[in-house]
Amino acid sequence: METLKPKDKRSEIRIPLLSERVSFVHERGELAADITDITNEGLFLKTNEILKPRTSLLLKLNLPGDLGSLQVNAKVVRVNWTVNRKKAREQLGMGIRFEDVSPNIKKILDAYVVYLRNKQIITVSKRIIEEFFGNDGGPKKLV
Repeated sequence: METLKPKDKRSEIRIPLLSERVSFVHERGELAADITDITNEGLFLKTNEILKPRTSLLLKLNLPGDLGSLQVNAKVVRVNWTVNRKKAREQLGMGIRFEDVSPNIKKILDAYVVYLRNKQIITVSKRIIEEFFGNDGGPKKLV
């Protein structure tokens, strides 16, 4: 695993995500990957297309509703394996930091991260409620 200096590590709270995708463009073309977590400073991509640390790329984030997409310059800051012990396999991933973000784009990114956090809270809350009450809205009977 190759990383950048300790000062390059994330300082914001990481928000885990269940089902968000992003496309990214670099010298080998455009690819899509799953975002596993995000902060106001960057994100982690689960992908088999690994780029070297310090590689610059362009992220294309799909904003909610009909707001379109946001393009953000970024850089690979770390590359590592993530282990999925349940499925007994390993997957590659990359830590990505947003770069050269203008104040206006920063405001949009901050709002996007808040939106994703709230979306995760709602999704997890719905799952908990459905698990406890079932899909019909009534409480489950304890046996």
